[in-house]
Amino acid sequence: MDDALLDRLVALLNDSGLREIEFEEGDIHIHLVKDGATRPAVPAAPAPALAPELMAARNYTIAAGLTGTFYRSSSPEALPFVEVGDHVEEGQTIGLLEAMKMLNPIEADRAGRVISIAAENGALVIRGATLFRIVPDEPS
Repeated sequence: MDDALLDRLVALLNDSGLREIEFEEGDIHIHLVKDGATRPAVPAAPAPALAPELMAARNYTIAAGLTGTFYRSSSPEALPFVEVGDHVEEGQTIGLLEAMKMLNPIEADRAGRVISIAAENGALVIRGATLFRIVPDEPS
């Protein structure tokens, strides 16, 4: 890795109003967070137990497409888009990810039942972090 690149990124972070910087080129991935800034999300407490057949079924994850702040609802007063145990449809908005002052919808890419929500509301999540686990519907 180029030490000069790392030094420039650290200097940019320290000299700017930024709280974090993420850089990726080829096989190099650097993610810097300024002290005192929100840290990446820690998985939430275990989800409430669901029917054994749901837990035993093959599930899939929905991950953060970019680094940003994860929101479970459209505003602090609104109900969450989904809860553990809810059924979702393909294309349904199940969360929001705020990055660079823009809200990006997180959509279910297939129909199924939510079996866990891995990030806390308002938490900073990094790209690739698991946000939801869903058991897909059985094919008709």
